[in-house]
Amino acid sequence: MTITDLDEAILDPASLAPDVPLLVPDATAEPEPDGTGDGPLRSVSIAMAVLGCFEREPELGATRVAAELGVAKSTACRMLAALAASGMLERSRSGRYRLGLRLFEIGQLAVDRLMLRELSLPVLGELREVLRETAQLAVPVGADVLYVDRLEGNGAGTMFHTELYRRGPGHSSSAAKVIAAYNPSMARAILDRGFVRRTPFTIVDPQRYAQVLRQVHVDGYAASREEHTMGMSSVAAPILVRRGERTVAVAAISVVGGTSRVLGARKVAVVQSVRRAAKSVSAALERSQE
Repeated sequence: MTITDLDEAILDPASLAPDVPLLVPDATAEPEPDGTGDGPLRSVSIAMAVLGCFEREPELGATRVAAELGVAKSTACRMLAALAASGMLERSRSGRYRLGLRLFEIGQLAVDRLMLRELSLPVLGELREVLRETAQLAVPVGADVLYVDRLEGNGAGTMFHTELYRRGPGHSSSAAKVIAAYNPSMARAILDRGFVRRTPFTIVDPQRYAQVLRQVHVDGYAASREEHTMGMSSVAAPILVRRGERTVAVAAISVVGGTSRVLGARKVAVVQSVRRAAKSVSAALERSQE
């Protein structure tokens, strides 16, 4: 299965954001006449300073940027071009630059994540109390999910305290599945990295994985049955927000516990509770942006 095939398979082919090239300096480049080399940290520092110039002026050219920062014009030109290629800046018809939409998207994501923890904490608390299982809030990080909040249920012990459970691989985590279903960028990252089998139940077939992502749109949730750790299973639902004409998953709420408790006789109740929690946070997040 190709990347294009997976995009088509998950129903929402619009990417959350374009791929952003890293600002990697040219190792063969000569040092600038002003003595500023092109070391990686120096490049990042200059890039941030270039963006800062646009706080004062809506449009700027390379000459003005170079003068403001005290760098060679060639350095300013390279940084402006690199930032424009990544979507951080865009070039106007006059040849000058202005802030790009990619910055807006990143800024909106930062706001979302700050608000997420505040809005999610009471919901996670209620979810834990109702189900007596560990409730989690996860956000996407490349091909993984990072659990930024976790309220442990009865009998969880110390297993979730290790680094192994701080981050979840996208192909075997229920939280990552529901996010990837509404975020083709994450789905592509997961496909690009490949599928590592952790247990006999881990999904390692890309076509099967695409099927799972399609089913999320039908069911409104995803489950992981002992795909990461034997004896442990989880159910997750996406936290969705509108981005123009698209619906994007910015996070997920999940419940994890013993397989018999999460996916056994209580499965319907667990699924309903998790979906209700995710919808509550989604609605609160939307209201906060009005």
